[in-house]
This record gives sequence, structure tokens and C-alpha cells, in this order.
Amino acid sequence: MAIVTLRLPDVKACNPTRPSSCPHCNHPILQRWGGCQRQVKDTHLQQVLVYRYRCTQCRRTFRHYPEGITPAHQSERLALFAGLCWVLGLSLRATSAILSAFPVALSHTSIWWDVQALCARVKRNRPEKIRVLGVDGVYPKLVGKEQPTLIAVDMGSGKPVALWPICEKDWRAVVKKLEPLVKELGVEVLVTDDLKELAVAAQRLELEHQVCHFHLLRWLWHALEKLRPQVDGAYPTLLDEIWQLAKERPAGAQTRLFAIWKELRARRTKEAKTSALYRLRLLILKLHDHWKQYALDQQQPEVPPTNNATEQAIGKWRMRSHSTRGFKSWPGLEAAFLVCGNVSI
Repeated sequence: MAIVTLRLPDVKACNPTRPSSCPHCNHPILQRWGGCQRQVKDTHLQQVLVYRYRCTQCRRTFRHYPEGITPAHQSERLALFAGLCWVLGLSLRATSAILSAFPVALSHTSIWWDVQALCARVKRNRPEKIRVLGVDGVYPKLVGKEQPTLIAVDMGSGKPVALWPICEKDWRAVVKKLEPLVKELGVEVLVTDDLKELAVAAQRLELEHQVCHFHLLRWLWHALEKLRPQVDGAYPTLLDEIWQLAKERPAGAQTRLFAIWKELRARRTKEAKTSALYRLRLLILKLHDHWKQYALDQQQPEVPPTNNATEQAIGKWRMRSHSTRGFKSWPGLEAAFLVCGNVSI
């Protein structure tokens, strides 16, 4: 039986320590300026003691809240718990019904704002530098219609970074959205599937590009199987050798591919239909010319050979998407993707 442990912040009824300095001027000498009992919404506490302090230098006063308490009516524990319930697949009203058993009266609108606050916190805690960024496209349901969406994932941690309502096949839009993010985070390598528009985007952004090894083998397998009935008679072992070179990617594979391309004698003529041998020659040339994109991970160990981290982030988000049968708004879709991939449960 699976056990789920939720890591929630602690909440104290009062703060046993004084503030070390004034939040306005950093002066260390403070006077206690009264206190009061305050009603809060929490799973365990109903009220907390909040003290007010006055700075002896700037004469300004401020409240010193206990751990887990903010100026909001909810405690941090309750807000996070409500957001996690939504992340785990409950609707806003179902989450409100569950909280009423504690009992905590929290409307579905308040829970929605808790989810948005959780999403904003995820955005604020984004790493300052990401060297390897994974990019892929998905097509979720938004207001009952398919919404092309581009996502970006930190390939080091596997956590989502951002998403935009654009199609991955529009390389100009991809470049426009990725350019400020690349500059802000110092991205140097882009990991994608074998979509040619993403390769163009990586080139325009002047980034090194790693094509997913799994996607390479997938399209190569289908291409070779189409050519096999027409080529195996003259070159019985050639297709198997090309497959092994792409699968194993040994040292000197690019040189070997060029040698095979030179050995094949096939030209395209205006009169004759393009032969299978000529199409094979073009396939080998494509592998040779793009070999750096297919084997960049062998030169740079921190670059993954596949975009599995991106697919895993999409998988977590799809679990939330299936439980709601789509999304009603873009903020909800964005929160589901960012929070599901970043919150540790």
C-alpha cells in the first residue's frame, strides 16, 4: 500500500523570540509596542499571539508574526495543503469539502488564489542559472479546444521552468519566447526531439543542440525498414551497419558514415524515378551532417542523451490534466504544469 507524506510548514501559536532588527532601517534596538490575539484559519490552530514592535531610531512600528503566519488570514500550512490537494487531482470544490472536515471554512475561490500563490512562489524560486534546457511541445485541452503549448524544463533537476501558448512548429515564435529566458538563465545547450523547427530555433539562438537519441532511432528505424526490401539484395549488411552506428555511436562513426556515402554510387536523374539507393545515400548524408547534434552528450557529460526529463515533467502534468478533463483558463494550466513538477510530495 502506497503512503503519501506531505511536507507542510510548522505553525506556532506565538513567537518566543524578538526580531533582531527593524525591517525598515535595520536598527537593532526595538520596543515592544503591544500585542493581540488574532484569529487565523489553520488545520490545528484557531488563534495566534502577534506582537507589535517600535523602532527607536525611525519610530516606525511593525508586526512580528509567529512561524507559519503571515498578514493573510490563512496560515502557510493551510495554503500549501489546499494547493497540494488541487495538485493531487481534486477540484476546487472537492478541496473545500475536505478542508471542512478539520473544520476549516475555505471557499473554492480562496483555494484558487492559494494555487496561484503557490505557482508564483515556484516562479520566484527558479534557479539563477540553467546550462542545459529541454524544450518540447504539448497540446492540452483549454476551454474544450486544443491549445498548442511550448514547455521548457531544467534538464539538470528535471523541474519545469516555463511554458507559453505557442506552437512548437513556429520557430519564429519559439525564438521570440526563448531568447529572454536564454539570456536570463545563461542557457548554453538545448535538448529537443527531432523536430526540424526546434533545430532552426537552436541555431538562431546560437545554442548547442542535442537531439534525443530515442527520437533519432525511432525515425531511422522506420526509414531503414522502408528501404530494406529494395536495398538488401545489393547490400545485405549495409542497413544493419548504419543502424548499429546510430545505436551505439562509437568513436569514428561520423567518419565511417562519410565513407559509406562515398562508396554508394547513385545519382538522381530527371528521367528516372528517385531510386532507393539514392534515398539511402541522402539518409546517410543527413546522419553525417547532423552527427554533432546526435552525439553532443558524448562530448559533454552533463548533457543527457535523451529528453526523458522533459517527458517526465509532461507526464506529471498530464496526470493532473486527466483528472480535470482539461482546463478552463491559462493560469490554471500554467499552475498545474509548474506546481506539479516543482512541489516535492
